[in-house]
Amino acid sequence: MKKQLLLLLLLSFIYQNTSSFWILTSFYINQTYIAENICINRFDAIPMCYGSCYLQSELSEDSDKKMDFPLLKTKEIQPLFSQSWAYEYEIVPRIPLENIPYPSYVNPLEIIPFVSAVFQPPERA
Repeated sequence: MKKQLLLLLLLSFIYQNTSSFWILTSFYINQTYIAENICINRFDAIPMCYGSCYLQSELSEDSDKKMDFPLLKTKEIQPLFSQSWAYEYEIVPRIPLENIPYPSYVNPLEIIPFVSAVFQPPERA
């Protein structure tokens, strides 16, 4: 049951996001019927529209529907409680880094001299 509900929701989201594609597809499939029966200019002697007026009206209705959906990203969220804080910063004196004595640490187990003594490049003959 969960898979069927998930599939239904997925298909509805896909249809909603691709609605203009489906309008265009149905128009091109039924273009002759639309031009002969639904088009506004179907009674003209020489029709130049071929149903494009119907397509334009359907696409504009679809764009109007998309504009009616609220954009959740642009909505402002008002907090229930707000607390204002009076923040006063303090100026901290700077410590010059060049005058700090750093300890010198030498690792007695360092193996770099050993590695350079063992691994040497091959000699040319």
